[in-house]
Amino acid sequence: MKTEFRQSNRSRDFIEGDDEQQELSYIKVGSVLHEIFSTIRTSADIPRALQQLQTDGVLYDDEVTREKLTLMLKKRLKDKRVRNWFSDGWRLFNECSILRLDEHGELVERRPDRVITNGTETHIIDFKFGRPHAEYHDQVSEYMQLLRSMGMPGVKGWLWYVYSNRIEEV
Repeated sequence: MKTEFRQSNRSRDFIEGDDEQQELSYIKVGSVLHEIFSTIRTSADIPRALQQLQTDGVLYDDEVTREKLTLMLKKRLKDKRVRNWFSDGWRLFNECSILRLDEHGELVERRPDRVITNGTETHIIDFKFGRPHAEYHDQVSEYMQLLRSMGMPGVKGWLWYVYSNRIEEV
């Protein structure tokens, strides 16, 4: 068997420009976007949320600006599923805890990013800002099981990779 020299994923990412500074920028923008999603009910609430973040000093440099975030969010909301998740007609549970006892009698808390229901359907949307991982599906599947056990109707789960605007049904 011939021995080969292969580039590691980490070095390939670095060479492609996914360096530490860029990663920190992604984390920063991801944190801001997560904050926005956790404070809005509909897409109409986005300007108010951005204004509040600017007032609070969260949006303070050229890297993460109100204008850049507005442009990014407008692009993401073009997807009809995303637009629907942030529309009227849903009862919203944003960052709400679900409590249950595990097999040892210990209290376990789970906290989906966004749960919406209209009385016939219930959607769990979990926001992700990095690369896909199999454990994310397990996480949303657990949320789905918990909501079904609570009697929520028509439970569906979604992973939304916000940067790539990739949506996966769980």
